[in-house]
Parts: sequence; structure tokens; C-alpha cells
Amino acid sequence: MSQAPLLKVDNLSKVYVNHAGLFRKNVKTAFHPLSFTLDRGQTLALMGDAGSGKSSLAKVLAGVLPPTKGSIFIDGEKIEANDYKKRCQLIRMIFQDPNTALNPRSRIGQILEAPLLLNTSLDAEQRETLVMDTLRMVGLLAEHYHFYPQMFSTGQKQRVALARALILSPNIIVADEAISNLDISVRSQIINLLLSLQEDLGLSYVLVANDLGVVRHVSDQVILMHEGNVVEAGPSHKVLNNPQSELAARLLQNYNNEYRWQPANG
Repeated sequence: MSQAPLLKVDNLSKVYVNHAGLFRKNVKTAFHPLSFTLDRGQTLALMGDAGSGKSSLAKVLAGVLPPTKGSIFIDGEKIEANDYKKRCQLIRMIFQDPNTALNPRSRIGQILEAPLLLNTSLDAEQRETLVMDTLRMVGLLAEHYHFYPQMFSTGQKQRVALARALILSPNIIVADEAISNLDISVRSQIINLLLSLQEDLGLSYVLVANDLGVVRHVSDQVILMHEGNVVEAGPSHKVLNNPQSELAARLLQNYNNEYRWQPANG
């Protein structure tokens, strides 16, 4: 008997409806119905041009946006769209810009304790210990507990955002272009950290990525999107090295022309 995939997405779609006046409404499809699976310890990269629907898909997976139709299963259990507590514990999200994702008026300890207050019964001492342990896990110091976000570099802020995603020990982390604003050296450090955490904790990642070098380096599966449709999907080496359609080849060529990141040696 085969084991159920960690993540199963079944006919998921998202449509935005904006009312323009009393009798008119504007309907825009972010992404059409799609299905895929992701196994434990694997990384799925979502790629596509601007407006392809990849970021909307990431936000629906993480519960930031509700789906219009379709279902999400984790370990074979359906996750209801309004079950925020369960989803919060199983899937966590890292946003693109840590400069806007962290409240500048809160200390790092308060930022990381907030999910624990909402989702666990840990006492104050246990929460502080877990926060400090998680800070160390992402390469920061325990004393950073008392710092404010503006006291950190952008790369350090993204480590805090990663710590916030890890604090509830999720199965899956969704990252929406979480390294695109970082310079090359810091980007390599964060990628290596993500890979190390994946190996140590058995994490699965869904990465919205716009850098072909990063996708080649970290992903097991790729979904390539265009105007809300899946153009091509499958194992990364097949999709990236041997695209089966002219549109897929053209989209990947645009990535080749635009992004040049390479993994650091050693």
C-alpha cells in the first residue's frame, strides 16, 4: 500500500470578483483548476511570468487567500479553508519583503511568540526557550530576542521571517519569492540554510521563484504557469532541460536571459 503524498491539491482554482457599481462586477481568474502532489522532504518550484497566478496559488495554499473551488489535503486529511488554526500549524508562509512583513514596533521575541500564544498552551518560559532555540536554528543569536526589526539587515530579517515560519514545526513552508530581494551572497546563505533545515527537519517547500539557477539547485518538481494555466509540470530536470511545448520553452528562455544566479562553490 503506497503512502499518501504529504500535500495533495485537487482541482484548486482562484477567481477574484470585484464589484463595480450596483449591477456590474469584474471577474478575473488568478489560476484555473489545477491538481498536483508533493512528497515529504521535497521542493516544488512555481514559475511563470508576471500575472501567471503563481503568487496567488502560493497564498491560497498557505491560507492567506481562500480558494474559489477545489481541495487541499495534508497527509490525506482535507484542510478546510476556514480551519485557520490547523492550516497555520501545518503550512507556514514567508513573504517576499521582510522589511514590510515584520512589525517594526514589536521586538523579535514578541513577533515569534505571537503564533505560540495563538496555537499552543506553552507557558511564558517555554515560549521564550522555544523562540531562542528557533533563532539559533536559523543562524541568529538568542539575544536577538530583545532586538527590533530595524536593527537587522534585510538578510537577517528574512532569517527572522523564516524563524516565524518554523516556530510551530510545520510540514510545509511556502515562500513567495522570499530571496529575490537579497544580494547574491546573502541569497546563497539563505538557500543553504533552507536546504540544511529541509534535511534536518524533513520539511517540504513550495517556492515561488523567478531565478532559474535557484530552481535548478533546490527543486525536485516544477510547475510552469502562464495566464493562470499550467503550461508544464513534472520533475525539475525534465521540465527545465526538455520542455515539451513551444510556450514552455519560450518562458524558460526568458528566465535564462534574465537571471544568472549560480550556487556558490564548496
